[in-house]
Amino acid sequence: MIYGVTGGASRLGNEDRFGYRTGAAWVLDGATDISGVDFEGRTAAWWLVEAYQAELQDCAQHAATNDAHSLMAHLAAGVAERLHARFGTDDRSKTAALEQASTALSLVRRRRGGWAVLCLADCPVLFRDPLTGAMRILADAGFSPFERRSLQALEAARLGDPDAGLDRLVESVRPVLLANRASMNRERGYAVGALRAPPASLLQEHMLPEGVDAFVILSDGFSRWYDLLALGTPDTLFARIERGEAAQVLAELRHAERNDPDATRYLRFKMHDDATCLYVRTNEL
Repeated sequence: MIYGVTGGASRLGNEDRFGYRTGAAWVLDGATDISGVDFEGRTAAWWLVEAYQAELQDCAQHAATNDAHSLMAHLAAGVAERLHARFGTDDRSKTAALEQASTALSLVRRRRGGWAVLCLADCPVLFRDPLTGAMRILADAGFSPFERRSLQALEAARLGDPDAGLDRLVESVRPVLLANRASMNRERGYAVGALRAPPASLLQEHMLPEGVDAFVILSDGFSRWYDLLALGTPDTLFARIERGEAAQVLAELRHAERNDPDATRYLRFKMHDDATCLYVRTNEL
C-alpha cells in the first residue's frame, strides 16, 4: 500500500506536496513566505514546491546513480529554469522573493541495493527497526539550531508582550527569520530545496536498515501531532497511519490547533500549518 494525505491551511494554497515514482518517494514542505510578493494569487513558496514536484516526477526514478549533491544540483537547475521561464527575471521584487523561497524535502530512493534517505530541514521519516521493532526517526539535525533560534525569539517576544496576538509576535521576530533564511544553502548554514542547490557539506544520506518494509514521511505540520501537540507517540502515529487512519489523525490535529488559536499553550508560528503524510510499503515502490 502507498497512500498520502495532505491538508492546506492557507487561502493562498497548500505549499506541501507528496509524490512517488518507481524507486522513489518524497514529501515537500514550502517554508512560510515572508516576502509578501504576489505570484498570480500564490506565494513564491507555492510556485517553488510546484516546480520541485514537477522536477522530482521527471527525474526521481533515474536518481539511483546520482549522489545527493548531484541530484540536488540537477533539481535546483530545473526548478530555476521553470520559474524563470514563467516569471522572467526583470521584476526585481519577484526575483528576490523566488531567491528567498525554500522548501523542506525528504526523499527516500532506491540506491546501491537499499533505500537511501535524504532529509532537508523539517520533514521527518519514520520506520520500525526490523530487528528490535523500535520506532526510529530520521531528520535533518543541521536544521535544528536554526529552528530553535526562531522559536526562542518567538518565546522571548511573547514574554515581552504577553497580550500581543500571534500575527504581531511573528512580525516582531521577522529579523530573526530573515537572518535564518540568509543561512540557507550556505556553508555552516542549513540545506533546503531552493533555486540554488545546497553545498555537498550540508547533505547527508542515511540508508534504511535491511529489512525495513514500510516508512512514513511527514511534513512538520503533520509531525506536530506528536512532537508539539503531544496527542500520542511516534509509534502510535505510525501504527495508525499504517491502518489507514491518516485522515482521522489530521482531523484530531486540526481540532487541537483550533483549541489553541493564539499558540499560548503550544508555541508555534501559525495556528494551522499545511500538513502532509505519505505512507509507503517498500515492496510496492
